[in-house]
Amino acid sequence: MTPITITLLLVAAALAGATTAWLIVRSKRMRKKTSNIVDLAAARRRKTREASLNPITSDATKRKVGSAKGADIRGFTPKNADTRLQSCSRCQKKSDSVGFYVDEYGNLVGVCKECRKSAKNRDLMPL
Repeated sequence: MTPITITLLLVAAALAGATTAWLIVRSKRMRKKTSNIVDLAAARRRKTREASLNPITSDATKRKVGSAKGADIRGFTPKNADTRLQSCSRCQKKSDSVGFYVDEYGNLVGVCKECRKSAKNRDLMPL
């Protein structure tokens, strides 16, 4: 082989290697940009920085409460009310403490205290 051929082959190999390296770096950068994973520490720093630059006064601090506990504004529902009771997906009993699980098909299942044993026996994933 002549020295010119060897030089051309080395240049071609170097060019192919440089192109491959550039494509790998570019794909990593694009993967980082399109990813939906956010660095929490950076997001918190950004949020506190924006909050310190733009202090916003909320309407909630200006609002006067009509009742003593503010129940009219928040739409407060007491925990012991009948409207808070939920029915069990298995036995259909109304219960105030319903545990939620995901069944084999991905459906949400709410079970009462008596039915939780059967949900754990079926190896349902708790939420």
